[in-house]
Amino acid sequence: MQSIPKRLTLVHQVEALLRDGIRNRQWEHHLPGELELCQRLQVSRTTLRAALRTLTRERWLHSSQGQRRQITQSQRTTREPGKTGRVMLLASVPLHLMGGTSLFLLDDLRQQLAKAGFELEVDTSRAWLSQRPDAALERLARVKRPAAWVLFSTTAALQRWFMNKGHPCVLAGSCHPGITLPTVEADFHALGQHAARQFISRGHRRIGLLLPALGMAGESRMVNGVLAATREVPEVDVRIVEHDGTPGTLTRRLEGLLHRAPPTGLLVAGAHYIVSVITFLTRAGVRVPENMSVICRDDEPFFNYVVPSLARYTVSPARYAQRLSRTVVALAQGGSAPVRNQLLLPRFVPGETLGHLSR
Repeated sequence: MQSIPKRLTLVHQVEALLRDGIRNRQWEHHLPGELELCQRLQVSRTTLRAALRTLTRERWLHSSQGQRRQITQSQRTTREPGKTGRVMLLASVPLHLMGGTSLFLLDDLRQQLAKAGFELEVDTSRAWLSQRPDAALERLARVKRPAAWVLFSTTAALQRWFMNKGHPCVLAGSCHPGITLPTVEADFHALGQHAARQFISRGHRRIGLLLPALGMAGESRMVNGVLAATREVPEVDVRIVEHDGTPGTLTRRLEGLLHRAPPTGLLVAGAHYIVSVITFLTRAGVRVPENMSVICRDDEPFFNYVVPSLARYTVSPARYAQRLSRTVVALAQGGSAPVRNQLLLPRFVPGETLGHLSR
């Protein structure tokens, strides 16, 4: 279990304390005067005024010349009884294995929650991959009592527990069939359809899908998108290959793909697997894209420096982070998710790893 460290200045800490006081009705109608606040918070007037300017800009306060700062009524919410100022994020992948985009989302979420007076805590226990996580979740909820939960690409069993319990949560990823939870997600079904059509339009009729076998809904939606697109074209063969994420298993699965009519187009899910795929194919004497075209479902900043350039899909991290943070903060403050499903359409980045089928 890991808490993401707070990289906060003194001004940011004062902002968080003032928000928390407003939210919990520590003051009625108006803030105390600057001198009283400075003495209570043990900070300088310069620090206090910087924090007050931020809260005024964010509409927590209304300032009029010669008047005490008025508390904006719309911000006067209270936490649900028994809830702490903590938001719990459950992830199926340890932090050190997350890509740069995921870490960017976490860092932005931490900052936005801190501004609203909440702490973000991350739990990457293997229990969240279990088919029976109920006991572990009950224990965690009882001990932590978070104001809200964030789920990062979790299993059907874990999602079902949250749906049945009704805890305030938002899913950064896709819901499994039969699950209804507020989501912020990339449209993997549309991505799968688009990727399949990219291969088909270039003459590829044998398409391989290389997926991590973690039981995540995003992979299933992508597969369904590919199958929906290939049904429109006769004589297209789709091979789905799963792996456990370890280098040894990944290598064996790739070796198996190269036997018996290997695919000429390969769609790879997971940015941190694409380097292994490209280097393995090179070592095996498979030329990309002459013998096999490759598309990566995901993107990372360092892909801009990969040669040959990777064909891939990207979602604006800033846009994703904005939607996710806004939804989570609203839930933590006692509100509800503004929209049940918030879909972000990935953008295709053409690259040199995608080419026409060589005959």
